[in-house]
Amino acid sequence: MKMTWMNRACKGLMAGFLMAAVAGCNDAEFQPIDNAAYIAEAYGAASKLLSFSNDEGAQTTLTARLGDRAAADCSFRFEVAPEVLTRYNQMNGTSYVQLPDGAYNLPADPVSVTAGAASAAPLQVEILPYTQEMKDSGVTYALPVRLLSTDGNMRLLNDLSEFLLICNWQRIVPVPLFNTEFVETGDRSKKNRIMFDMGDADINFTAYTFEFMMYMEDFSTTSDQMLVGLEGSSRSLTNRMWVRFENNSPKKWMQINSMVKPAIDASTPNQAKVWQHVAIVFDGSKMHLYLDGTEVATKDAPNPSINFRYFSLLPQPSSFTQTISFREVRLWNVARTAVQLANNATNVDPKSEGLLGYWKMDEGSGYTFNDATGNGHLGTCQYSTASGIGNAAWPETFTGPATGLKWVENSEKMDE
Repeated sequence: MKMTWMNRACKGLMAGFLMAAVAGCNDAEFQPIDNAAYIAEAYGAASKLLSFSNDEGAQTTLTARLGDRAAADCSFRFEVAPEVLTRYNQMNGTSYVQLPDGAYNLPADPVSVTAGAASAAPLQVEILPYTQEMKDSGVTYALPVRLLSTDGNMRLLNDLSEFLLICNWQRIVPVPLFNTEFVETGDRSKKNRIMFDMGDADINFTAYTFEFMMYMEDFSTTSDQMLVGLEGSSRSLTNRMWVRFENNSPKKWMQINSMVKPAIDASTPNQAKVWQHVAIVFDGSKMHLYLDGTEVATKDAPNPSINFRYFSLLPQPSSFTQTISFREVRLWNVARTAVQLANNATNVDPKSEGLLGYWKMDEGSGYTFNDATGNGHLGTCQYSTASGIGNAAWPETFTGPATGLKWVENSEKMDE
């Protein structure tokens, strides 16, 4: 027996999309739809992520499909629809930018579904290699598309006739490999600490985000392997935040603490030999720890604001025994959302609102890291044996710049 589109919708096959398209199954005045067209790739997803890097481009397909076999030939075409991107950004809290003209190939030729068929041949879509200007922009580009009927022979399902192709372009860059000298020689005086110069006075935050990409070859069994330390002039837990590897063995579960004890353990462990994104977000009432865009720990904050003067990675090098790489380090005075964190892990616009410091760590040599925002907040890798971040001498416990800092030429070939 033939099943109408309305019966399918009421049975839940595509209920969420059809509700918007046909105003709901309970409308007694609405007549069933025998057939309709939609973008096959949009079934179950509003967007698709296209990953590529450096001077590569990306390819994908878009397919016009019907809910049932066509009674007669029908013709469609795809077009770029800026309003689709506007709505997507508004609904998801994203700030994607439409690909410039000339940065993609979307054929204007019609695609046809012949009588007796339910699908057209897939349309090949190409994202061209980025220009240098696009690479340097830091924005995430997207291509919003819409399906149109060119002959009027088939109606369209509204929500399923729109789709977004999101460009996940990644820059393959050199990255620093911290603690290499110590691991190779056993000389504790060669341990590394990274400090970010944000000025000589405390900064008051009613909200903040500190985020970075990290790569570890392996995890240690040693306790108190501290990844991040933000510290105020008061030198008290009230104005402190840290993230460390603690508990279990090996130590690959992060733990976060700030303002007041106890510390909170992450619900998900980190992984070795892969780049992962870590973010700490304070929204004025809670602390949130994210791993690859997913919240893995949360902690109530007793105070609506916090003061920091010192900003550090590997703040307690005396107990950190492994090699580790960082890149894409950022400090914000806003609470970034989970969507923003997940969609901008490897690239962000240096001119973004609320971005105080942005250290790409892609210089390729040396021991200093430039601030991509233009605010002049230099990052420096030091030789340090500092221990407790709350100790009075902690800021000055270093012997000089890490002139022997090692670099890996290709961030995607860490094992070579």
